[in-house]
Amino acid sequence: MIYDALSYLHNYLPCHPLFPKVSDFINSHNLSNIEAGKVDIGEGVYVVISEYATDDIKSKFIECHKQHIDIQIIIEGIEQIGICNKDECRIIEEYNQEKDLEKLEGKVDLITLKKGCFVIFFPQDGHAPGLKIGNSGNRVKKAVFKVPL
Repeated sequence: MIYDALSYLHNYLPCHPLFPKVSDFINSHNLSNIEAGKVDIGEGVYVVISEYATDDIKSKFIECHKQHIDIQIIIEGIEQIGICNKDECRIIEEYNQEKDLEKLEGKVDLITLKKGCFVIFFPQDGHAPGLKIGNSGNRVKKAVFKVPL
């Protein structure tokens, strides 16, 4: 997992040959103006823009992916994300290749993702996004870039 300010994304571009494609897209588009949905960027890279209300961790699950790396960026709002190593979790739903999703349960630590920051999740990184901070939920607009391994 990598967690940093968006202004430092350039430091991580050498980590994967397709990360520059994500950076180029971010630099050439105003993410705030993109409507919810999926946008194909090319070479198997795409971004999913979603809008939702954050929720309590009890209504969420930990997820991980085997075919893609996630680069998650908050466009509007703020949320917490539960993070853990997937090897320390119990599988509650076997890996679905079509959805590139494995559902897990376990203990998580929390990070706060806000506008101007990003997080990168690799296959070993369990994550439970969309968590509310404190007792009240709020609206979030988020970009999740999917980068094939």
